[in-house]
Amino acid sequence: MASSPDAFPAGQDPPSHGRWRMGALLGQGGLGRVFLAHDGAGRAVALRVVRASLARDEEFRRCFGREVRALSAVRGPRVAALVDADPQAEVPWLAMEYAAGPTLATRVRELGGPLGGPLPVPELRTLANALAGALDGIHRAGLVHGGLRPSNVLLTAEGPRVADFGLAGCAARAGYTGRPGYAAPELVTHGAPRPSADVFSLGAVLAFAAAGRGPFDTGGDKPDLAGVPEELLPLVTACLAGHPTARPAPRTVARMAGLPLSGSRRRALTLAGTLFLAQLAAVASPLGGRWTSRTVER
Repeated sequence: MASSPDAFPAGQDPPSHGRWRMGALLGQGGLGRVFLAHDGAGRAVALRVVRASLARDEEFRRCFGREVRALSAVRGPRVAALVDADPQAEVPWLAMEYAAGPTLATRVRELGGPLGGPLPVPELRTLANALAGALDGIHRAGLVHGGLRPSNVLLTAEGPRVADFGLAGCAARAGYTGRPGYAAPELVTHGAPRPSADVFSLGAVLAFAAAGRGPFDTGGDKPDLAGVPEELLPLVTACLAGHPTARPAPRTVARMAGLPLSGSRRRALTLAGTLFLAQLAAVASPLGGRWTSRTVER
């Protein structure tokens, strides 16, 4: 995880931004820091504060303002919606819905027993449908996620939800092009993210969920898809196509997963996924902080 030394010195973050009082640090990266924050009514948000050096960049500020306006149009059960923002603040910030639940990375790599490890095929289909629905909504608003990976896919009580999106264009301007192993190859050479790059990331996330490791963890140029169930190989392979135009659109991904793209929480969940989430809720309290949302800024 990249550090951001000029966001604020450790322990000197402002106590509040707008009506939001700052709490625990959830994550940090090239663009700044993400905090758990609450308003006077107790509503929780994931509040992203940009680095001070970027706040002094007028072009970045203009980009931030444009993407915040676009974010206000993104709605749906599969995404964390924009709640509040101040692009004109001394240090710009935005607040997104806070979703409690483990990340996909935690679910696959850190949990033991029946809840840990790679996902079975029914849950993989549910995950593919949820990611496709989230990306479809993001792209329809004129945005690109630009950094989809297992650590920003949250497994909530209402199903999988995508977080930490909305600043991909600004991130590209600032020189950040996504997490290696999940970022599309064209981002390395061209920089500016396009919707097809998100589909590549979707394929890499599905491969991780199916096999317990990323498709490029071994360092090769070609994806290692050993462990991906045979019935899902055509979908994952199509998403990971090297040329952007060869990748399917999110709605096609949903069809290939065998589930119709839908905004309905109930219809998007398979029985297996529902049972898993019921188990998750039953053990959430004993696990404490390990089950909190962790939004990691690019």
